[in-house]
Amino acid sequence: MEMIDKVQRPAPPKPVARKRNPVNAEYEDKAREMVREAMRAKGVTVDQLTTRLSLIGVDMSSGGVANKISRGGFSSAFLLQCLAAMDLEIKVE
Repeated sequence: MEMIDKVQRPAPPKPVARKRNPVNAEYEDKAREMVREAMRAKGVTVDQLTTRLSLIGVDMSSGGVANKISRGGFSSAFLLQCLAAMDLEIKVE
């Protein structure tokens, strides 16, 4: 097996904070607004969403749910859990 000299290897990219990437910030804003709009449309408060999430097995405090939503940097799983808790479904065709 042929070895590559350290000089020939490119340096790995420098890590960048996720929040500093404009594309991530844009989509985090969209995710936050998606949950907020769903809550408005269904007339669901943070406390009610927390209760509904607990019914599907997501145990969090109301403050934790509110913080996740306000940050917008939550996982796609949390987004889908929120939508499911509000009886909303995204269909992929």
